[in-house]
Amino acid sequence: MTYSIEQMQAFVAVVEHKGIAQAARELGKHVSTVREQVNNFEIDTGLTLFERLPRSLIVTPTGMQLYKYAKALLNESDHFEAKIDSMHSGVPDRLTVAIDTSLIDQEIDLLLADILQKYPYLNLKVLNGDTLQVRGWVLSGKADVGLAFAAVMLSKELQVRKAFDFEVVRVIPAQWQLPRDASERALADKLQLTYSFLAELGLREADLVSHRHMVCNNVHQMLNLIKTGIGWGHLPQFICNSANLNDDFTILNDQFALWSAEVLVKEAASVNPAMQMFIDGMCNFERR
Repeated sequence: MTYSIEQMQAFVAVVEHKGIAQAARELGKHVSTVREQVNNFEIDTGLTLFERLPRSLIVTPTGMQLYKYAKALLNESDHFEAKIDSMHSGVPDRLTVAIDTSLIDQEIDLLLADILQKYPYLNLKVLNGDTLQVRGWVLSGKADVGLAFAAVMLSKELQVRKAFDFEVVRVIPAQWQLPRDASERALADKLQLTYSFLAELGLREADLVSHRHMVCNNVHQMLNLIKTGIGWGHLPQFICNSANLNDDFTILNDQFALWSAEVLVKEAASVNPAMQMFIDGMCNFERR
């Protein structure tokens, strides 16, 4: 027995619209064409799918059972066609994006959601790590594209594009009760939390203010430690603004610095449409 997609489409439309004329309008076909397709579908299946009354069709219990399977099959057919279109567009089966844990933000999640909306058959994987891990994953091929703190560390094996700038502010525990205009001198004897990647790149001195320090590998770990009162640190303001719901910490008035995030792609990599959408989205972000 052979059934065509067009026959199943006609059958499903007649069931859903409770009539051939209404189904024909939905499908954009002549009534005679839809009637013939439904009749042939019944002949080919050898089943009575409709009870024919003078002015209407009523789906039989047998027809309703078959409708559920036909509907599922048509959905799979749509997925199949969409997958073919995706392959013609050059979109791969998989995409791995590495994102610096310290840059995780709702806006980035929304961009990833938009990519999946446009490419629904893309198997998207997201890796989170510190700045050097993200660079290493892209270099090794474990990640196709990465987002990390901009680092003074050039590599001929990487394509680097500036993503966005963001303000870095001094953040202290709320329980310290220091004024918002407190100076560096007021923090010099207190424990400072600093980033591990700065130490590994030999750039820690540019961040250090205090005589004592503790190394952390991401902003969120630093922020949690600051909330406990253990120390203070320099953090991206856009992260702090979304995290200070209970006034657990205080942002001092002076801006410490303006840092940048960068998008990383391996030099030899072929940039496919999904990768390009991520790169363009990140590079179109406004200053945070």
